[in-house]
Amino acid sequence: MLNFKTINIIFIITFFSMILIESFASFSQLWYLIPLFIWLTILFIGSKNICSQFYTEVKCMSDDKSKILLTFDDGPHPEITPQILKVLKKHNQKAIFFCIGKNIEKYPEIAKQIIAEGHTIGNHSFSHSYFFDFFSTKKIIKELEKTNIIIEKLTGENCDIFRPPYGVTNPNIAKAVKILNLRVAGWNIRSLDTVKNKKQVLKRLKKAKPGDIVLFHDTKKDTPEILNDFLRLNQTKTK
Repeated sequence: MLNFKTINIIFIITFFSMILIESFASFSQLWYLIPLFIWLTILFIGSKNICSQFYTEVKCMSDDKSKILLTFDDGPHPEITPQILKVLKKHNQKAIFFCIGKNIEKYPEIAKQIIAEGHTIGNHSFSHSYFFDFFSTKKIIKELEKTNIIIEKLTGENCDIFRPPYGVTNPNIAKAVKILNLRVAGWNIRSLDTVKNKKQVLKRLKKAKPGDIVLFHDTKKDTPEILNDFLRLNQTKTK
């Protein structure tokens, strides 16, 4: 499997091979743009595909192959998260909530409720900044440490699981999670509840099977209803 280290080695070998060839047979230097373009394209795809394992190891399938693992990003939300917790309780389901640090600070009681009802809170960065992927390793570490401290103080739980904002990985994120000894969590089924309507989301979720990790968001008003219908139709898969 290609990863960041391997592709860099291949690129360097290719680049220096072209320099060597050029010393014997002259060719346009524009040819150097081809491997450069391929290298940049692979880096981009590796960054966007969280389950590519390109920069760091990412858990994209549940270790428990007997049920579907439900996960929720971007909360806690003052209105939506309590509704989702109510649906989960109704169906006797547990989930992982990947929370944003600044949201936990704003709604600490909801974070406490998540833990009190037997769910897990994961780190989803402090700011969830649009520019998170461009942060230095030092700044990423600061964000993750700050969020982990908030989670531990509020819930008494030591958080060792992290989901990158937007599902993007890169060398700086890989270094940060290694230094902090965090596990990186991805997913293999994205509900698209942020952009699709209820019917479209439920159609996407029909393929979910035990062992899958499903991505929802506890920030969208339709998600509780979608979740309720999904659990009602998939009781044997989620329990």
